[in-house]
Amino acid sequence: MLVGSASLSTDRMTNGISQARISVETILGISSASPVYYAVWRHVGQMARFDLNLLYSLDALLAERNVTKAAEKLCVTQSTMSGMLLRLRQQFNDELLVRRGKSFQLSPLAEHLSASIRATLLQVEATVSSKPEFEPSKDSRRFRIMASDYSTITLLNDLFRQCAKWAPRVQFEVLPIQSPLESIRAGEVDVCVTGNPAVHTIVHQDPTIRSDFLFSEVYCCVVDGEHPLRGPVSREDCARFPQIVVGFRGLVMATAEISSRPLTEEFPAEIIVPSFSVIPDLVAGTKYLGLIPKRLFGSTAARTNLRLLEFAHEGPSFNEMLIWHTRLADDPAFRWLRTLILGLATCNASSKFG
Repeated sequence: MLVGSASLSTDRMTNGISQARISVETILGISSASPVYYAVWRHVGQMARFDLNLLYSLDALLAERNVTKAAEKLCVTQSTMSGMLLRLRQQFNDELLVRRGKSFQLSPLAEHLSASIRATLLQVEATVSSKPEFEPSKDSRRFRIMASDYSTITLLNDLFRQCAKWAPRVQFEVLPIQSPLESIRAGEVDVCVTGNPAVHTIVHQDPTIRSDFLFSEVYCCVVDGEHPLRGPVSREDCARFPQIVVGFRGLVMATAEISSRPLTEEFPAEIIVPSFSVIPDLVAGTKYLGLIPKRLFGSTAARTNLRLLEFAHEGPSFNEMLIWHTRLADDPAFRWLRTLILGLATCNASSKFG
């Protein structure tokens, strides 16, 4: 999406060279204390003549590191994108994309600009598209939520049902868990619902990311009704049987300590699956032991001959959290969504398994 040629050049936003210096900080996200600041200022020259339309091209080029792919991303021809790259190189007096063999790499300046350019454009888009008020019964909005099947079944299911009644024009797209923080920073999703402790740790280190506590959850074992295991189980009990566990790319699961054990003829290799909801069907009629969040068992026990086994010791657990970016903090539609999810999570925590 291009900004448009009518009024978003920096000369409409600033008056004079002093304001152009401020634009280096605010538009490109470069602090005046950074050594890169003066390099940019010197190479760009009069920031009052900088064409902000080029920022979208710059963002695509830095993200794709390929002229053809960047052109496809912005729905322009390859020759048009090549011309934009040439103009950007002239504006910054920097190669930006440096050929290394058959591919391109980012120059040091481009590496520095990459994250701040993306964040700036997302903030502009959020500001322009935001309305002063949001009426759920009348207004339209499409939210992208990254969540596991567990979160979708136990929490988002209630959200969708409520919105079908009270916010019929609100749409949702649920995406699988994959690089959640990068996706939030890049604006690929609006929120992420996750219980992964590694994500929570990184959130506290990033001032642009916020998190809300939803509820606590524990893992239990689900087994076939005829499985020999009975009662609360120990780690030693778990080690006697093959296991089925969930694994998300790039994330360490809370169940890793339980599922990790030497692979021998006596202890077959575990099965790793991409979703929790398939585990009950996989353990049915077998001696496999499935590790699932406790709340999920409530939605599967009625349709299969399964039993839930709790741990005799303190088993693995997690805190379900809502992760989002600060650029959405003043968006009325997002505030409505966040409030609704937090309210549903409170009901979820008090009504399911205590």
